[in-house]
Amino acid sequence: MEIIQFDLGQPERPGWNDTFPVVTIGNFDGVHVGHQEIFDRVKKKAHQEGGKAVVFTFKPHPLKLLRPVKCPPLITPYAKRIRLIEHFGMDAVIVARFTHDFATLTPDAFFMDILRDIFNVRAIFIGYDFSFGKDRKGSVERLKKLGERYDVDVSVVGPVRLHGEPVSSTRIRELVAKGEMRKAREFLGRYFFLSGEVIEGHRRGQRFGFPTANIETGHELFPPRGVYATFLFYQGKRYRAVTNVGVNPTFNNGGLSIETYVLNFSTPLYGEEVSVSFVQRMRDEICFPSVRALTKQIEADVKFAVDILEEEEKNPQNTPEG
Repeated sequence: MEIIQFDLGQPERPGWNDTFPVVTIGNFDGVHVGHQEIFDRVKKKAHQEGGKAVVFTFKPHPLKLLRPVKCPPLITPYAKRIRLIEHFGMDAVIVARFTHDFATLTPDAFFMDILRDIFNVRAIFIGYDFSFGKDRKGSVERLKKLGERYDVDVSVVGPVRLHGEPVSSTRIRELVAKGEMRKAREFLGRYFFLSGEVIEGHRRGQRFGFPTANIETGHELFPPRGVYATFLFYQGKRYRAVTNVGVNPTFNNGGLSIETYVLNFSTPLYGEEVSVSFVQRMRDEICFPSVRALTKQIEADVKFAVDILEEEEKNPQNTPEG
C-alpha cells in the first residue's frame, strides 16, 4: 500500500493524473465494520474504473490539536490504524498533517485545492454523518454540490447497524470501557487489542508458577480492571493467554499494568513487541488475603480461559490481530 505524507506547506503530488482515484475521508478510528463497508464501496468503484482505492486521513486527530480536552481516547494508535487500512485492501492512504493552518481551510478550498487540484480525485465515498472544512461547516450536501459542479461523483454510505444500533467509534469506546469485549468485537469486526513492548516487572508470578509478560503500551483506550481470556500474538503466531488489567491490589503495585500469562509458553519476551486480543472478561480484579489464595484463583482463571478460548478456536475468522 502506498503511503503519502501530505503537508499543506509542502504538498506531495502523487502523479495520479492518468488514473481514477476513488477516495474516502475521515479519521477511521478503530477501522470498524462501518468503515470497512465504506472501504468495500471505494474498492468496488476503483475496480470498475481501473483506478485507485484511497483513504484520506489525518495525523494527529483534529480534536487533539483543536480541543484536546474533548478528544476521546483513540481505539487504535496511528501505526495500527494504517496497518488495518492496509489489511482491508486499500491501494493508498494519504496522511494529512493536521495543523492550525489546515484547520482554517474552508470546505471549498479543501475540495478544490487539495482533493481536486493535488490528488485529482474522481469519486468520493463518505459516511452519512460526514462534515469537513473550517469549523466543520462543510456538510454532505455541500460536498455533493461541489462534486456536481466539478464532475466528481459523491456517494453517501448509510450506517451499518448491529443489534438495532449504528456502529460508531463512540459506541465501541463505550463497549470497551464496560468490558463488553464480545460485542465490541462484533462492532470492530475483529478483537479489541492492546500492543506494546514486554518490559521487566516484579517477577512475582514467576515465583509462584505463573510468569507474566508485562506490556508497556502506547494505546489510549483500556478495558476496565479485571481478568480476561485473551490471545497473545507474537511473531505471527497466536497463543492462549490470561490477562490482568489493573493495579495488583494484593501487592499494592499502584499504577495500571497489563500482565499476561501465556499458556504453555516459556520463551523470554523481554524487549519483544506483542499484541493481546481480548476475547472475554472473566472477573473483577480482587485483593487476595494471601499468595496461596491468589494462586488458587489463577488456576481457576486458567481453566475457565481454556474453555473460552477452545470454543473461540472452533470458529476461526480471518481478522487482523495487533
